[in-house]
Amino acid sequence: MKLRKILASVAAAALAATTMVTIASAESYNAYIGFQDTVYSFRNAWTEANYGKATDYFDKAIVWGGNDPESFPEYEDSYDYDIEGYAIDVDYTDAVIDGDGTYTVAIDGFPWELDSASSFNLLFISTDIPLDSGATISSASIIVDGAVAATYDEPMQNPDDKSYVCPLFANIWNSDLESYAGAYPTESLAIEFTVTGLGGGAEDTAADDTATDDTAADDTATDDTADTTADTTTDDTADTTTGDKTTPDTGVEGVAAVAGLAIVAAGAVIVAKKRK
Repeated sequence: MKLRKILASVAAAALAATTMVTIASAESYNAYIGFQDTVYSFRNAWTEANYGKATDYFDKAIVWGGNDPESFPEYEDSYDYDIEGYAIDVDYTDAVIDGDGTYTVAIDGFPWELDSASSFNLLFISTDIPLDSGATISSASIIVDGAVAATYDEPMQNPDDKSYVCPLFANIWNSDLESYAGAYPTESLAIEFTVTGLGGGAEDTAADDTATDDTAADDTATDDTADTTADTTTDDTADTTTGDKTTPDTGVEGVAAVAGLAIVAAGAVIVAKKRK
C-alpha cells in the first residue's frame, strides 16, 4: 500500500510539473485598433516606424489640421512642432489575446468632428500574432457610437502585412476590398472580433482544472486505502522536510520545486524496494 501511494505521489508531481511548464510557456499577443480618415487623421499599425508602438505617438490620435497651432485653438496645447500636427490624448482599448475567444479594440475621447472628415481611408486591426501561427480572426463587428454598423464573417487579411494577422475593413486604395462605408463616429469606435486557432481560453482552462481535480480524487482514494499508521508517519516527515517549498509558484521556480518533489518521491520508491 505504501508503495502504491508513493507511485501516486510521483504521478501527481509529474502532472503538476507538466501543467506548470505549459503555463510558463503560454504566449499572449496584442491587438490594436487602427484608422485613417479622409483628412488623414490617424493611428498607424504598431509596426510603423514613425508613429508605431515604439514611439510616443502610438497612444495618441494624430491630426494634421492646417499644419499650424492655430487651426484648432482648443487643442493648441496638443500641437507637436516635431511632426507639425496635433497629437491628441484619447482613450484606446487594446486587447491582450491569451487564447481563443472574443475581444474588443476601441477608441474613445477623440473629437471626430474636429477635422471635418466623414469616412475612413483605412480601418483595421493591428496585431502581433504571427501570420504563420494558425490563428484566424472572424465574426468581426464594427461598433459606432455603441451600435453595430457592420459585420464581417471573414475579414480580409491586409495583403501589405506579410508578418502578422491584420484584418482589414477599409482601404480605399485596394480594389479587391469593399471598404467599410457605414456610419461615421461622433463619439466612439470599436471593433469586436473572435480569435480561433491559438487554443487556450476558458474552455481549455476548465478542462485542465477538471483533469487536476480527477487526479486529486484518485490520489485521495489511494490514500484512503493505505496503511493508516505508516502513512501518518510518512506524511508528517514529508511535511517537516519540505515545508512551503512544495507549494507551486508561478514561473520557473515553481516548476523546479514540483520537479524536485517528484525526484524525492522517486528516491523514496527505491528505498522502499531495498527495505523489502
